Parts: sequence; structure tokens; C-alpha cells
Amino acid sequence: MQKVTKILIILVVLTLNFKLQTSNLQAQDTITVMSYNILNYPLSNSTKADTLKAIIKHTQPDIFLITELTSSTGVSLILNDALNVDGITYYQAASYFNGPDTDNMIFYNNQKFGLKSQYEIPTVLRNISEYVLYYKSPNLATTFDTTFVHCYMAHLKASNTPSDSIQRNQEAVTFKNYLDSKSQPIQNIVFGGDFNLYTSDEAAFNTILNGGSVHLNDPINTPGNWQANDTFATIHTQSTRTAVLSDGGSTGGMDDRFDFIFAGDDVMQGTNQMKYISNTYKALGNDGLHYNKSLLANPVNTSVPANVLSALYYMSDHLPIVMKMYYDEALSVNETNTDKNWKGFFTNNTFMFKSTQNEQKLDVGLFDILGKPVSQKKYSNQMSFVFDYSNLQSGMYFIKVSTGSQQRTFRIVKQ
Repeated sequence: MQKVTKILIILVVLTLNFKLQTSNLQAQDTITVMSYNILNYPLSNSTKADTLKAIIKHTQPDIFLITELTSSTGVSLILNDALNVDGITYYQAASYFNGPDTDNMIFYNNQKFGLKSQYEIPTVLRNISEYVLYYKSPNLATTFDTTFVHCYMAHLKASNTPSDSIQRNQEAVTFKNYLDSKSQPIQNIVFGGDFNLYTSDEAAFNTILNGGSVHLNDPINTPGNWQANDTFATIHTQSTRTAVLSDGGSTGGMDDRFDFIFAGDDVMQGTNQMKYISNTYKALGNDGLHYNKSLLANPVNTSVPANVLSALYYMSDHLPIVMKMYYDEALSVNETNTDKNWKGFFTNNTFMFKSTQNEQKLDVGLFDILGKPVSQKKYSNQMSFVFDYSNLQSGMYFIKVSTGSQQRTFRIVKQ
């Protein structure tokens, strides 16, 4: 009987180790972000959700930001006819806000993200939308820690007169002032949209990157005079057409870089668990061979499948911007990097905590494997404490120790 008990214990330990290893593997993930001007949808043509579906199936975005949305009906059409189709059910949308002119929206993969909050930032013309997502880490139920992604979507003033450029900068200033007004540090900024910028010399471009205290980046770092310049043929995003279509989109072929995704310093450097993956930023469907041409003109564009190319042509006069980020719990320089000062020891149904320094305040919580609180304690001005868990039922538990500046979670297996 004793031998059988030992075998069972070994099997339990092996199972737990396997689950932990699996959990560690799941703590790494690739996140696809897409930003798209969908051309006055659904007002321009309400049947286009099926056209968008081909683009979605090809890119499979986890975060999908759109502008030029004209009604809440468009949100439902996109959700039901372009995203949650063919067995997929995991996309959700934020609440629709009917602001001045056209509107923005975010759709997200709810297997990976939840929506913490949203906010509309008024500007002179259209709102800039804020959507704060949190990542559903495998350890979220036990550590109660998460990674936030601050997503913003904008559509700045169009046209190329001095007054238009001035208004674009006013809108950019409003946005950067809003970021500066936030009381908490802003993690992992992703700022997408149709910015209607003609050159990197525009004041709005410099304001977006360098205005205020929050620095943003053009992930491909390609400044210049983008308009009607074949030097930048590989990054142009408008127009997909040279012919006039019934949806009223612009013509003129591919010769403008209006669409961008800007990213915060932490995204570029990977200091908050989300890191931009080099060389993944692209204008989807731009092969660099269609300067001043339609996407469907010769030479044949093979950068995406033929059905996707056709969908990009008919869906909008803009191309979507796509980029990828890498999520890794180890990609961080946050407070847990000081865990080396904290140690946990287990012996005879007792957990002993030791710090290398006197801790003014320690908050200690015990949680079961589902994240349900079992007990909580507080300690002041101590370097150590002892927790007796002999009265716990058999199973796995977690002890979370935290201060105002650091935290760590220890695993307990009660047999």
C-alpha cells in the first residue's frame, strides 16, 4: 500500500510539472494588430462585410482597429459576417460611440484580451478613441497581474493645404496632451489610424512622435516626403484604385502614406511584456510594384492571395497596416526583477518567507488553484514570516506576497 501511495504521489508531481511547463509555454504569444480605414462603412456599401471577411481570414488579427465607421449597424455586420464566421466565435467589440463625423472601433480576440476601459478624446473634427485592453495571461487567476495594451485610433484632417496641416497638428497636440494628463504610466501604446500625412516634415508627425512626455515611434523609421515619391513605393497605403467605384473612394493609385501604426517605447524595446517583432510592419497588399497604379494592374501582385488582393481593392481606397508583437511574461523590467531579494522555504507543511531587507509593509494572500481567496494577512516592518498550511485540504495553492513596489507568487502543493 505504501508503494502504491508513493507511485501516486510521483504521478501527481509529474502531472503538476507538465501543467506548469504547458502554462509556461502558453505565457508566450504572438499578437497581430491591424489598423484599417474601411471607407465610410456601412454607408458606402453595407454588403462589404463578406469582402472584409477574406482580409480577416488571411490576417487573423487579435487587435483590429478601424476608422470611417458610420453606424452601430456596421459593428454588428463586421462582428457577425466578417469576424465571427466559419466556426470562429471569439471576437468582441467595444461599445459604439456616435461622435462627430465618422467613428472608430476596436474588435479583439477575447481568448487573449479583455477590454478594461474605453474613452473618446474630442478634437476639432473627429474623436480619437482610447481602448485599454488587458492580456489574459494563463497565470491571471493566481497572480492577479496582467499586461495592458493602450490602443488608440485616429482619423486626422484630410487634404494638403497649410490650414489642413495646422489642424492635423492641433489634433495631434490634443492627443499628446491627453496622454500627459493620465495619472498612471501608460503601458504598451499602439496608435493606429488614417493620419493624412504627406511628409515627415509636417508638424503633426513630429508632435505624434516627440510631443509631450510620451515618446512614440514609427516602427519602420522611414521619414521623408512620402507623397508622389516612388522612393517610398513599398510603404504607400492609398489609393488602391485608379478607377472610380460606386463607394466613392479616392482614386490616383498607390502614391500616399496616410496610414500608420505608431508604437510606444516599451513596445519597441519589450520592457512591458509586449515587443514589436522586427520586419512585421507592412501595408497589406503593397508589393512595391504598383506605384501610381491600381492594386489589380500589371504586374500581377502576388504579395497576398488573389482573393485577398481583390478584397483589398473593393473594400477600401486605403490598405490596412498590419504589425505583430510578441508577448512574453519574461519580457519585463518591472518590479518582479527584484525577486532575488525574496526567498521562500517549504518544510513540514510550513512556508517561510525571508527578505534581505526590512519590509515596511507586506500584503500576503493565499489563493486556491482557481484564484479564489482562502486567507489574507498583513505584516509590518518584518524581514520574514512563517505560514502554517497544515490545515489546508490537499491540492495546489498560491501565496502572493506584495509591497507597493514588488511582488512574487509562491506555489504550494499540499498532500
